[in-house]
Amino acid sequence: MDNNIKNQTKALWDKCFSEEDKRFVDFYFEKRYNEQDNIHIEKDGKVVSAMQLISYPFSYYGKTIGCSYLSGCCTDPDYRSQGLMNDLIIKALNQAKNNGACFAALIPATESLFNYYEGTNFIPTFDYSKIKIKRQQSTYNSQQTASGCQIISHRVTESQSHQEDGKLDFYQIYDYFNTKMRSRNCCIQHDEYDFSVILKDLELFDNHLLVAKYGEDICGLAFCYLRNGEIFIKDVFAESAAIFGDLITAAANVFDNENVNIIISPVPGQKTHKLGMARIIDAETMLRIYAMTHPKMKVEISIVDPILTHNNGTYYINNGVLDKKNSIGTNVVDIEQLTQALFGYNIENLPEKLQAFNKQAAFMSLMLD
Repeated sequence: MDNNIKNQTKALWDKCFSEEDKRFVDFYFEKRYNEQDNIHIEKDGKVVSAMQLISYPFSYYGKTIGCSYLSGCCTDPDYRSQGLMNDLIIKALNQAKNNGACFAALIPATESLFNYYEGTNFIPTFDYSKIKIKRQQSTYNSQQTASGCQIISHRVTESQSHQEDGKLDFYQIYDYFNTKMRSRNCCIQHDEYDFSVILKDLELFDNHLLVAKYGEDICGLAFCYLRNGEIFIKDVFAESAAIFGDLITAAANVFDNENVNIIISPVPGQKTHKLGMARIIDAETMLRIYAMTHPKMKVEISIVDPILTHNNGTYYINNGVLDKKNSIGTNVVDIEQLTQALFGYNIENLPEKLQAFNKQAAFMSLMLD
């Protein structure tokens, strides 16, 4: 590993993200930083712009495709307004294509950055709904829940490979988590290593993974964080409404706080909040998968991509088959519109030719954002 580049990139984070807790920056560069993922620009003998291009699997209509997640995008304030981040993103998109990714994703740190990333054809794609509950703390303990489950605040590492004192090991928890995550369509997935990083992040800041058990079986999980004097449950799984309620009550007890915010995938009819953006990298592969999984669909669209020109062409979906011609026809849509169509985002607001695509609630969670 080139420790000089790593140290310079970390110093750039310290300069650009001065509001971040130093513990998180140290943790990120110990557990998440990877030299192969680091994309940077050097000027005057130092790193002045950088990001991590992290690979994630993504569940897409029964298939698994590649996602490249842009993390920690930053430019030295002394070198801004020179187009460096724009150049870096284009470099990242091309590398992501070489890595086999079908699309790229990111979470803007501020509202204004949504407009900035649209300059490289990213578009809002991932929303969330938020349930706000005022849950008074309960006098019953984890053995006396309404559902009959036991709720425990679990601290666990990969080294715990067996069951001990009634607790569950890392692999049992991950298997449950992975099964529930894989049941979600259009969702970023987390492998075992990434899951271990999520758990260590929870522990570092005295947050909690709550585990619901019925006998020896897991029947619920809640990832709980304390932020600005309120509890945020950034993802939750439960086998019943009663178990869901017990996890919420347990969170209020653990943090001694009655204000609970639950982040969930978008719910029809409820207010949604913007979370993340996406940008198609490999239109042909995604359209081919979409065609295979939607055999009754018939549509013809032409794509013009100003950056990734390999996406340009006219695509025909008919009876589960995709054909592509390099020429551009009359039914032209831009890459941003195609991105939203393939992720089923606000389909009703897209051009009529794209309204044949299914409305869908794409989701990402536990991204260390």
